[in-house]
Amino acid sequence: MVACVSLVTSLFLTNATEAMDALKTALQEAARLKRDEGIARLSSCFQWTAFEGNDQKQYLHQEFVYENVMYSIQRGFPWAAVAQIANLCKELLPELRGLERSEALSLIKTQLSQCSPRLPPSHHATMYDFMMQTYIQHQCLYQAFLKEELNLKHSHLEIHIPPQPSPLSEGIDLEVWKKQQAVKELTEAETVKIAEIHRLKEQAEEQIIEKLQASLDNLSLEDRIDKQALETTVRSFLQSEIGMMKEILMKELRAVQELLEIRLSQTALQSARPSSDALASSQKGFKSASTNKKKK
Repeated sequence: MVACVSLVTSLFLTNATEAMDALKTALQEAARLKRDEGIARLSSCFQWTAFEGNDQKQYLHQEFVYENVMYSIQRGFPWAAVAQIANLCKELLPELRGLERSEALSLIKTQLSQCSPRLPPSHHATMYDFMMQTYIQHQCLYQAFLKEELNLKHSHLEIHIPPQPSPLSEGIDLEVWKKQQAVKELTEAETVKIAEIHRLKEQAEEQIIEKLQASLDNLSLEDRIDKQALETTVRSFLQSEIGMMKEILMKELRAVQELLEIRLSQTALQSARPSSDALASSQKGFKSASTNKKKK
């Protein structure tokens, strides 16, 4: 009976040793591969039953194991310790589902402490800090994904492509462009000022006619027939409206003066020529663009 137990124990230890050696070899191969290939190689060493039937969760599980394994390799852990980290992380993530922050921290610390053989204190602290940074800081996202509480909202945003620039041959010198903009602004100001002058004239005419009509309406029928009374009314009306007319005429004169200044500025701009330096620079740019186009 004792011999039988010893044989079973020996076979178990032999199989465990072979499995550990196979895992070490797989980890060494995964470390030499690119990320996606490394995850695939590492995943082939385990059976992923925790999230079976859900490819996204299963891949997240595999990524979690891979990231922790690669970190332990980068920090120089012995391959035996790296294999322990791989086994630990595979079992750890499903158990973290639904745990609060404090509970997750306690479980991570416990699992690291129960590694067999025991991890050295420095390796234990290193892996604990790394899991704190990678899992705990993103715990809400992990939990939402693992518990299927994601409520993704897709927004369709309209993409505005920048306008296609004009060919270089259609470009103009900066000084010329500034002059064109100044002429454009003066033209707009001229239009506004002419409209203001017309409005002042119409306003004056409307006020005169309105008040004259009001004065005539106040006359009796006999006064309307009486020429002298009518002349007196008109003269009195004109005397009373001199102040108003003077004010309107002054506004109109100022507007006309401003209009003349605008037109003088337009004439000065149109008669001015761009500086020879600007023209030379513009021509040099066009020649350079043409030369580059021919070289292509």
